[in-house]
Amino acid sequence: MKLSYSTLVLASTAFCATAAFAANQARVNVPFNFTAKGQSFPAGSYAISLNADYNIVTMENQTEPGKHISWIVGPTDPGKAPALVTFDETGSDYALKSIQLGMRVTPNLDTHQKHGISATTSISGD
Repeated sequence: MKLSYSTLVLASTAFCATAAFAANQARVNVPFNFTAKGQSFPAGSYAISLNADYNIVTMENQTEPGKHISWIVGPTDPGKAPALVTFDETGSDYALKSIQLGMRVTPNLDTHQKHGISATTSISGD
């Protein structure tokens, strides 16, 4: 079997496109209910993805696709995990604070911070 140069180029291009696509998506498991943008979101598995222009991140519940949120992102230093989702914790309530996917991150999303934030919780994704 002979491999042509064009076959190798096409295979390399497809592999690079697949790797780039995989770097622009992740999955996180959130073990608690939380709020974001004034909406309530259930605990569960969430897919996180960047749009093609790398300027909007979307976080979508895997069992309730209607439960999704999107924000504009900016550059940041790469994290230790492919995705990092951070929440502010006040008592038993959690508010989404930021989403980082690779080298892109949202601004602080918890704009209605309450007094008495007791902790910040971060969840890594793959």
